[in-house]
Amino acid sequence: MPAPSKVQLPADIVIRRPTAADGPAIEAMFARCSLESRYRRFHAPVVKIPAVHLERILDPGSADEAWLGVTRDDPDTVIALGSWTRSGTDGELAILVEDAWQRRGIGSAFVALLADAAWNAGVCRVTAWVFRESRHVLRMLRAVLGPVATAHDGPVSHVTMDRRPAG
Repeated sequence: MPAPSKVQLPADIVIRRPTAADGPAIEAMFARCSLESRYRRFHAPVVKIPAVHLERILDPGSADEAWLGVTRDDPDTVIALGSWTRSGTDGELAILVEDAWQRRGIGSAFVALLADAAWNAGVCRVTAWVFRESRHVLRMLRAVLGPVATAHDGPVSHVTMDRRPAG
């Protein structure tokens, strides 16, 4: 599934669904990410990808829907991971982009794709947890999703956007 047309994915990047064989490539991407990037994703100093998280990503029957970012030149090397998890009528978005690939539009493409996938699955609201100091991420979420509601909980912002009627 390509990124929605409102967001331009860099030409050298492909987004695809994970397969069971992608586990080692996801773990390798996670290891290449800085502690800061992993902290911003999990809100904890996570050293390696949690096994339960990896299992859910690789299980097509789980409540998560995951996508991988790879390069056209090396489709077996994962450089980004995005997923959404259903919780009732809400879908929580989560993204991790390898440090060397950040700020190239990959996160924006993932947000657009994940939000569209969640809405197509009947989710009424998408949410994301972002550190308040990550102003560039908050700006990106607004640019991709449109007006969002933001509530603050200490150093973290809870960003939500309700599905808008088509038209």
